[in-house]
Amino acid sequence: MFKALDPQDINITPFKVYKQFTVTNTDSGSGVYGFKAISASAHGWTESTGVKTTFDSASFYQIPSWLMINHMYYRDTINPYNNFGQNDNKQYRKLHSSASIVAVSKDLYGERIKPRSIELTDDSTSTTLTIVDDGHGNLYDNSSAAYSASFASFSTSSFSNSETGSFVGNAFYEHGLLVFTNTGSRYNGIGTGTGTDGYSLKYKAQVTINEYEYVCIVGEREFNATMNITMTHGRSGSLNISGSDTWRSLPPGDALYKSGSYSTKYEPATEFINHYTHSRWSPYVTQVGLYNDFNELLAVGQLSSPMKNDPEISLGIVVRFDG
Repeated sequence: MFKALDPQDINITPFKVYKQFTVTNTDSGSGVYGFKAISASAHGWTESTGVKTTFDSASFYQIPSWLMINHMYYRDTINPYNNFGQNDNKQYRKLHSSASIVAVSKDLYGERIKPRSIELTDDSTSTTLTIVDDGHGNLYDNSSAAYSASFASFSTSSFSNSETGSFVGNAFYEHGLLVFTNTGSRYNGIGTGTGTDGYSLKYKAQVTINEYEYVCIVGEREFNATMNITMTHGRSGSLNISGSDTWRSLPPGDALYKSGSYSTKYEPATEFINHYTHSRWSPYVTQVGLYNDFNELLAVGQLSSPMKNDPEISLGIVVRFDG
């Protein structure tokens, strides 16, 4: 008992979901890393002599790290659209000779970090700093109202004023990177401290999930049969059936595929119990199976309670799930 679905009865709706994470410098072994990046010539650089920050599962070299972020995000100041990341007049970028980086593994942020969800608390200096993002890829000091106001003035001027002290760097949401470019003494060690001088990072990871909706229409007198094997006489697993097409009458999983030791003819009128063959008998629907073009079962929708399939009335069943 199969019926093809009308394409108009299939709807796929994507929607974004978010999960909040809170990680610290002690989570560096599981995918959050804070390290320094230093500008210098790569000529003669070797892995054996390069200065690096090492974690349980990774090592980050200072010079290659600076060259990497410069090449990807900061190099082309004349044509910013040649750089990765958000490119509009709402993000300010300026890379100095050194920077601090906090990198979050993709497993921990999904498609990207949700804009306006970043809050980093850092204790690398004598003052506890609170760094947040503005939703446009700018990181700024939110430790006090004065610092927040300073950044607000800087951003509303389209960054035409001199670089404010409260601007500390950039967030590249799609890559899970926080780059702290402000090299002042207040911000020089953000994200690189350990122990009591460490940091805590709070953010929301973003993932797109599709909602699949299939509207299954059962017309009048369609599917007016049962798949329940208890409707047969003496159903004990020893019923023998023969014939080239009788397997089509059996429930999925019982299909004979024209093979096996079947020696007697299958006659529904005699094999099924009496009231099943009555003209006014109607089955109850308990499950809906969704199959592909190869008749492979892909999903099963379980009704909350059995529903009578009245032969005089059309029935509509909506199967909905996320994936």
